[in-house]
Amino acid sequence: MSVRRFPPINEDAGFFAQSVYEEALSRYPTVADLVATKAKENGKKIWMEFQDGRAFSYEDADDLGNRLATGFYQLGVRADDHVALFALNSPLWAFSYFGILKLGAVPVTVNTGFMKQPLIYNLTASASEYLIVDSRLLDRLKAVEESLPELKHVFIIGKDNFVSENAPSHAYTFVDDLLSLEPDPAHRVPRKISDPSAMILTSGTTGPSKVVYDTNAQFITTALFLIDAGGVTSESVYYSYLPLFHIMALDMAMLLSMLANAKIVLVEKFDPAVFWEHVKKYGITHFAAVGPILEMLVKMPPSPLEKDHGPITALAYSSKEIWVIAGERFNINITGGYGSTEVGIPISAPNHIVRTKANPPGACGMVGPHVEVGVMNECGELLPTGRTGEIVVRPKMPWAIFMEYYGMPEVTTNAFRGLWFHTGDAGYFDEQGYLFFVDRLKDAIRRKGENISSYEVEQILLKYHDIAQAAVVPAKSDFGDEEVMAVIVPASDRNVSPDAIVSYAKENMPHFWVPRYIRFMDALPATATGRIEKFRLREQGVTPDTYDRRAVRNE
Repeated sequence: MSVRRFPPINEDAGFFAQSVYEEALSRYPTVADLVATKAKENGKKIWMEFQDGRAFSYEDADDLGNRLATGFYQLGVRADDHVALFALNSPLWAFSYFGILKLGAVPVTVNTGFMKQPLIYNLTASASEYLIVDSRLLDRLKAVEESLPELKHVFIIGKDNFVSENAPSHAYTFVDDLLSLEPDPAHRVPRKISDPSAMILTSGTTGPSKVVYDTNAQFITTALFLIDAGGVTSESVYYSYLPLFHIMALDMAMLLSMLANAKIVLVEKFDPAVFWEHVKKYGITHFAAVGPILEMLVKMPPSPLEKDHGPITALAYSSKEIWVIAGERFNINITGGYGSTEVGIPISAPNHIVRTKANPPGACGMVGPHVEVGVMNECGELLPTGRTGEIVVRPKMPWAIFMEYYGMPEVTTNAFRGLWFHTGDAGYFDEQGYLFFVDRLKDAIRRKGENISSYEVEQILLKYHDIAQAAVVPAKSDFGDEEVMAVIVPASDRNVSPDAIVSYAKENMPHFWVPRYIRFMDALPATATGRIEKFRLREQGVTPDTYDRRAVRNE
C-alpha cells in the first residue's frame, strides 16, 4: 500500500537544490549586500533602463544608493528608523530604497493611490518617521500633514515637478540634491538575513490592513526561486510596469533582475497600446501579467508586432481560458504562480515544463524547495490530493517568509497557528503536485491587481451622513478580475443618490477602491446575531436595479 505525502511533492520538478539557496544567502545575506556585490561583479553593465531613456549600470545602482544613504544620514536617518516611500516608479525610488537599507533603516512602501485616511493609516501603522515623496503627490501629503506629528523630515523626489504651493510644512530636502554628495562608508550598518527588507501594507480582511514585515531572506529566496522557475539568465530583460510599492515589482522584478545579473526595463504604468512596441524596442523576455493584463492584451486589435519577438515568459494570474488564448495568439510561454506579500512566491511551474507548454493552464505550479505548502481543513489536518482546503505555508529555510504583522502580535500568532501560516485562500493539489487556487476564504476584493479591504471601504462609506449601513463585496469584472460593489442601506428619511456616493468616495479613498456598482436595499441580510451575510450579496451579484458607474458616467 502506497503512502500519500501531505502535501504532495513532485520529486521530478527539477528546481534548484536547497544548497543553491544556502549558497545565495551566504553570498547575499541582505538586499544591501546584494546591491554591493553585484556592482563589483557586473560593473558598468546596464541594470536598469527607464521609460525616458535614462540607463543605469550595476555600479550606478550601488554608488547612487551610497550617496543617498549619506544624505539621509546627514538629515537624521539612523539604523532601525522607518522611512516611507510614497512615490511613482522611477530610478530614484530604487536608489532611495537601497540607500535606506544601507543605513540599516527600514523601508516602508506606500500605495501611490492612497489619500486622506488610508495614507494616514499607512504612515502611522508603520511608525514611519521619515517620508520620501514624489513631488507630484505632495498635495496628498499636504492634506494630511496635521495628522502626522511623528514625521521628522520629508525628502522630495522630482525637483523639476515641484510646485511651491504644495510645499510641506515639515522640513524638506530634494532627493535630487543629495546625489552630489560623496558617499561615506562609515554610515553603513551591517544587517542579517532576518532583518527587514521592507514593510508593506497588505489588505485587511475582517479588520484593518496589516503592515507586513518582510525579511532579507524572504526577498532573496523568492527572487532566486523565480529566476529558476522563469528561466531568467544574465541575458534576460524583465519588463516591469507594476508599482514599486508592490512586492511583485520590488522583489519579483527589480531585485530578481539584479540577482540574475539581468536587465530591468522600468515604466510608470502598463499601456496595452504600446506593450508590443516596448517588447520589440527593449527585447523583453519576461514580464508579470498580474490582474487583467492578459485580458487587456487579448482585447486589443491584432498587431504584427505581437508575434514578432523572441521567447517570452509571462508569470500570469488569469483564468484558464485567457491563459490558453493569450499563449496561442501571442506565442508566449505562460506560467502560473501563487503568493502574497507575506510568503513571496512559494509556488510556480518548473521552467523546463513551461518551455514545452506542458504545465496545466490555470495551475499555480509546484512547491519550491525553500518552503513547505499544504492544504488544510478547519481542524488543522493536512488534506490529500484532490481535496480543497485552506492553503498553508511555512519555511524550510530560516526567515524564508515574513517575520510578523508589525505591531499586531495577536494577529501574527493567530496567522501562524499550528506552526503554519494560514493564507486565507482555498486550493487543492492534483496528483502531479500542481496547486490550483479555488477562491479566497478572506473577505477581500482583488481589482486590477490590487487587494482591497472591504472593511476599510465600508468604514469610509459609513462616515457619509446619508448612509446607515454598508456592505462591500466583489462583483465579476469584464476583465476576469473583480469590481467593487457597495450595498447601501440609506439613513432613514434621507434621499441619497449613487452619484453623490461616488463623488464622496472619490474624495476620500484611492481611485481603485471607488465602487463601480452601488445597490440600495431596505435592510442587509444578517444572521440572528446581526452579522451581515455577505455571501448572499455575492451570490446575488449585480441585480437589475444596481447602479453601474461605468455605464452611467462612462468611467
